[in-house]
Amino acid sequence: MKKYILFSLLIPAVVFAQEYGASAGVSEKADTLSLEACVQIALKHNPQIRVAEGGLEGAESQLKLSQSAFMPQISGQASLARNGGTFLFGPIARAGYFDNYSTGFSAQQLVFDFGKTISRVSASSDLVQVSHENLKSTREDIIVNTYISYFNYLAAVRVEEVDSETVSQAAEHLRQAQAFYKAGTVAQYDVANAEVEVANANVSLIQSRNNLKISQIQLENVLGVRLPDGFHLVDNLEVSYVDIDLQTAIATALKNRPELLASEAQVQARKSLLTSAWTENLPTISAAAGYKWNGSEPQPLFPSWNIGMTLSLPIFQGFALDAGIDQAKANLKSAEASNDLVIQTLYLDVQQQEYALQEAAERIQAARKLVDQASEALRLAVGRYNSGSGSAIEETDAQVTLANARITYIQSLYDYSVSYAKLERAMGVIK
Repeated sequence: MKKYILFSLLIPAVVFAQEYGASAGVSEKADTLSLEACVQIALKHNPQIRVAEGGLEGAESQLKLSQSAFMPQISGQASLARNGGTFLFGPIARAGYFDNYSTGFSAQQLVFDFGKTISRVSASSDLVQVSHENLKSTREDIIVNTYISYFNYLAAVRVEEVDSETVSQAAEHLRQAQAFYKAGTVAQYDVANAEVEVANANVSLIQSRNNLKISQIQLENVLGVRLPDGFHLVDNLEVSYVDIDLQTAIATALKNRPELLASEAQVQARKSLLTSAWTENLPTISAAAGYKWNGSEPQPLFPSWNIGMTLSLPIFQGFALDAGIDQAKANLKSAEASNDLVIQTLYLDVQQQEYALQEAAERIQAARKLVDQASEALRLAVGRYNSGSGSAIEETDAQVTLANARITYIQSLYDYSVSYAKLERAMGVIK
């Protein structure tokens, strides 16, 4: 059993105060968004959902089309024809015209086709299941991408805060060095070193602010909406421990992973289509019936009817049936190979994410110690510099080390959160 830190966010009651605006997609009011709220927004607005829903609707329509072969096929007919020319009426020929008209209906019903239609319906049903799982997979992809973008944005916010503090500290160090230089207690080199420190801190701050903007764009892209000015994300961390092992994660993935369920349904569909292709060589029995009224001017309509059975047996179709069987076999072979590939990918994905989660948990502990050590080193360096026994370089190095340690710790927290979300996605249980 391995222990992992479970990152959880306290979901506040505060979500969007108003429904999304027609143009911008969100309220003009600055809002505080929780992870749960962001997931719901993404599931509502991300266009990938509509693509997957369209695929499911198409598969369901195809299933209805396949099932319609079991139902009677009823049609109505009506015709009117005017005939003109020279007609013989007794011994006299004269020019004229007359009308023929008829109306009626006919019906056909499949009686037995040795499983052709049943196989096609079974295949269509399996393809509906494939589309269901594809939709579920798309939803889980959107959820995990929302997690990733959400945590990356929070990390960018915290890094920007650290860099801002570093700039302020560097500016204070520069003022201190200038004061010591005027007092004659330090050399001009200390002032120049402090100026370089300020410049480097400003460069880092510019980069972090740019990364923050990019993180917001990425989050908006996943959500499918523009976020209001001044928005905030909930960043309240809780750390606890849970027990999990690799075999449990793999077993859960084999049971729940939508890509695997879709692949297995695809194999079943290909098997049904192969059966359907082979039964095309067998006869089809159907029944037909009709009722009509025929007449011509000035005669009244006279009724007539017909009923019968039809046996159709393909004898030679130019090798089309054999080619259809070969194609169905090839499609089944490809589907089975794809299913094996999905299983291999599943094992790889679960193991990678499980190990990544373990690494992230260990890095949190190491980074926390690094921050404590760097803080103590900076405290000592500042004391030495203020007492005149230390150097400006020593203090500068200590400040940079602390800033980097804080950023490392921040990144380790969010890396763990992302790794946990990816592991849940690999197991097919992310919600």
